[in-house]
Amino acid sequence: MKLLLVEDDFRLAEHLIQNFRAQGILALHMANVDSFKEFLSGTQNIEFVILDRLLGTFDTKTFMPQIRQKWPTVPILILSAISTPNERTDLINLGADDYLGKPFSTQELIARIGALRRRTSSNQVTPYLQVGNLTIDTIRRVMSVGAANESLPAKEFMLLKTLVQEPGRVWNRADLLDYVWGISTEVDTNVVESTIANLRKKIGELGSRAVIRNARNAGYWIEA
Repeated sequence: MKLLLVEDDFRLAEHLIQNFRAQGILALHMANVDSFKEFLSGTQNIEFVILDRLLGTFDTKTFMPQIRQKWPTVPILILSAISTPNERTDLINLGADDYLGKPFSTQELIARIGALRRRTSSNQVTPYLQVGNLTIDTIRRVMSVGAANESLPAKEFMLLKTLVQEPGRVWNRADLLDYVWGISTEVDTNVVESTIANLRKKIGELGSRAVIRNARNAGYWIEA
């Protein structure tokens, strides 16, 4: 696996690269904003991104839309000394897949990389999904009805795709938290409900016949 490590602590980066190599992971290291910008403008493909929250005083979350546009399905794990629930939620809503606060265990980081890779490989990308007259472009993270379309943030897209891929399944809240946000991720307690509400509004505005239903003490499903 080819991994991109964006980290300005050279001692930490060297330690991680050595441990990654022992796991058969090739790590490309970027330590400053300029080199990272140059890499993003290039054509290299990578399979995993580890992004330090700050490069010096630069806020790397401003890169999140560009990273997601360039590598739509590549897992992104944030490393940061800023470790609050609101911070984690903010980064995850921008497209991050996991968030690990500093200081951290190298063994835990490697385990999380493995877990995210397994989750990605078990959900092979299907170009389009359909429910009623609602089409989901899984490459561009866009849902559409006829000529009308709406781009979705990462977690809204992932939740919608989860429901559509198994249209007959009722997903309870705990399963959605685990599957979409990750079992180790601390998020706001109402994140499932608020994300569902956003999706319902956007689906309705497109004029779709698809509806996300829910039953008390059971869960959520989608139908048309």
